[in-house]
Amino acid sequence: MTTGSIRIAMTSDVGLRRKNNQDTGFAQQGVFMVCDGMGGGKGGEQASQLAAQHFAQLAAMPSRTRQDIDDTLARAQHDILDLGDRLGGVAGTTCSGLVLPQDHADSASARSAALFSDADDQDFSDQTYVVNVGDSRTYHLSPLAHADAPATDIIPVWDAASLTRITRDHSQRQEAIDSGQMLPEEAEATIPRNIITQCLGDPDGIMPDVYVADLTGRFIICSDGLHGEVPDEQIAAIAAAHSSPQEAVDALVAAALDAGGTDNITVIVADMPLTEPEHHAFSAFRLDEGEDIGAIEDATLQTLRTIRSA
Repeated sequence: MTTGSIRIAMTSDVGLRRKNNQDTGFAQQGVFMVCDGMGGGKGGEQASQLAAQHFAQLAAMPSRTRQDIDDTLARAQHDILDLGDRLGGVAGTTCSGLVLPQDHADSASARSAALFSDADDQDFSDQTYVVNVGDSRTYHLSPLAHADAPATDIIPVWDAASLTRITRDHSQRQEAIDSGQMLPEEAEATIPRNIITQCLGDPDGIMPDVYVADLTGRFIICSDGLHGEVPDEQIAAIAAAHSSPQEAVDALVAAALDAGGTDNITVIVADMPLTEPEHHAFSAFRLDEGEDIGAIEDATLQTLRTIRSA
């Protein structure tokens, strides 16, 4: 268990090329999600907003399980399919981000470009869910070690080298890399990054990824308007250079705009309470179907499935 406060900042920017913003960010009551809509015009915008409405219902629950997450995604999938039918096509949205097992954000309100924190000295579960459908992403940074002070007494200095991309894109490019058909450099040169293989609203159905991760350190959640313009190494360097989540969000959005701003850009930076220095290094792993937090007892299995830093 850890104690402390959660600090979150969120910004969504239309970018430099798009006429409307099809992204929707949600950050409230322990649910922090980025949804990137697609389907043209109002279709993508409405799809991402519909997904956010379902995440708001999840956030209203005082506690959440894997089944609650699965049910929320299923209802969102149903409603976005209906939206596509009404619009005479396909409307869809990605989603990526955190779902804390308990509500730890009673004092927070979700608002774009806002910074808020929980009351100090709350007890926190030591794990969180990370949810992903599509090619928005959730990353993690760990602090540099401070041997001379407890984690709760310091302002973290973030370690850019610790960047971990927890989620894996549901895209043709990522599938080619993961299957071994192509090296990353070859896939990046030959397969457009925006050909995704899953989204909420996909007529072929969805197979969401749900991970469990240590609830500590800094999480960076973003649409592809950031990671499609700014390489991971630069995301890590920028996010690590700012102690304030708001400053980190502003700098990341500015970097995406400087790189061309060809898509909508939505970024959430969420700083979680830090564990004591003697605790183990950050870990995250994907849950298999039917698994939930606390159900995995085999430490060896956890080690084999741990997602390593990039």
